[in-house]
Amino acid sequence: IVFDKTGTITKGKPEVTDIYSKIKENYVLEIAASLEKLSEHPIAKAIVTRAQLKKYRDVKNFKVLRGRGVEGNIGSKKIIIGNRTLMKERKINLNDFEHTVEEFERQGKTTMIVCENEKVIGVIAVADAVKDDSVKAISLLTSAHYKVVMITGDNETTARAIAEKVGISEVIANVMPEDKSKKVEELQKEGMVAFV
Repeated sequence: IVFDKTGTITKGKPEVTDIYSKIKENYVLEIAASLEKLSEHPIAKAIVTRAQLKKYRDVKNFKVLRGRGVEGNIGSKKIIIGNRTLMKERKINLNDFEHTVEEFERQGKTTMIVCENEKVIGVIAVADAVKDDSVKAISLLTSAHYKVVMITGDNETTARAIAEKVGISEVIANVMPEDKSKKVEELQKEGMVAFV
């Protein structure tokens, strides 16, 4: 039985838990919220909610990079906000932020790395609480000898932290939304699969 993570195991209402930056936290949040306001993603909504801005900055050339983040221009600055995968893709070095990103991930938080002109200026951590009945449901399935798997776009570290909280030992992480059906098809070669 394969469980999607966001909104299935978790409540699907992510909230910003931490903002880490070496410059003004408000600036990082303002830049991030100005871009994320243009996105439909639950994580984007969490950042916008946290920022509570009266006025957003003008964003040009906004683009959603599915499963990885967003990008756009604010004035003459190129802004990229996203996960580790996106940072690797763009060859952006995490440098002084690496340890913080790892720490947030170990806590089961999703990290959004905020970059200005190819330089990391901050990290925003977002957590999505586990649904009250997830642990019970998964424990009932496990005790009935079903193989329970969690599938998510989150990275391995974040995914494992959440899976551990609910008693799932098998995790398929870093999966783009459009690739989830392919993963289910692969699992179907081993037997019947139910997708939740």
